[in-house]
Amino acid sequence: MEITFLGTASIGGVPEWDCACANCVNARADPALRRNRSSIAVTLDGKRYILVDAGHDLKRQLEAHLAPTAEEAGETGRMSRLDAVFITHGHADHTVGVAEFCTGKSFKIPVYAPPDLIRFLFGTEERPAYFGELGRLARDYVEPRGLSDGEEVTTLGGLKVRGFEVPHTQELPDGRRYPSTTYAYEFSHGERRFIYAPDLGQITDKLMDRLGGADLFVVDACFWWDDELTRVSGIPETSHRLGHVPLEESVELLRDVDVGRVVYTHFNHTNPVLDPSKSYRKMVEDAGQELASDGLRIRL
Repeated sequence: MEITFLGTASIGGVPEWDCACANCVNARADPALRRNRSSIAVTLDGKRYILVDAGHDLKRQLEAHLAPTAEEAGETGRMSRLDAVFITHGHADHTVGVAEFCTGKSFKIPVYAPPDLIRFLFGTEERPAYFGELGRLARDYVEPRGLSDGEEVTTLGGLKVRGFEVPHTQELPDGRRYPSTTYAYEFSHGERRFIYAPDLGQITDKLMDRLGGADLFVVDACFWWDDELTRVSGIPETSHRLGHVPLEESVELLRDVDVGRVVYTHFNHTNPVLDPSKSYRKMVEDAGQELASDGLRIRL
């Protein structure tokens, strides 16, 4: 398996358009510090891929990493490298890029997601939601498929993908998740296995048990401190309330976990770990862990 990080930022990207914090100012001055919204592509052969999450930057990401060559596209000049799309949850930075598939060569591409997210995005044939009607998206170009908690599908001729619920999205009084349930995804091929959880509210004992023996854990690193938004932007909100484990907690919780590599993604523009001149990055590295960057490739 080869994993390509198409993007590694949270919903605002880096820089965020309405912010002049130190990280955003630095990223405007230095393109190497910029980050697109989080997404990965997974392949077995370097030819066909699955995509996990489809955010605001999807077109730019697909152009950079999955565009066909003229030789591959043949006489028609058109082809898609994507076999399937998996979506973790209903927040905008993981879903709005689905609109990108209402044109092109991706006819009938399966889009897997928690069942309540499929209903939220596409509705039903009788009562379609926005993506259900957009440019005949759900009629011609994609096939929305609800994936039950713990259900496994096989794609790319042998890559097994299993979605399972993790805490992140808001729970309403009636027990529903808003706007949807959140899944992490477990990928396995042969003896290799990794877990992708870009949005995670709690590292539970159940999750720790599942991690045991995995080759790679890619995990949420939205904020460093629980009160980061207050410290940096004066916003009275916390990391935990927004459904993210603060990175300073994850570093300690995952320090001795039985995983080959721990790699962090989904950074908010306020996160001090993004500044290479500060000590936070070294704290991650000293724990034997890593920060993902846009374009990073990991082969398992």
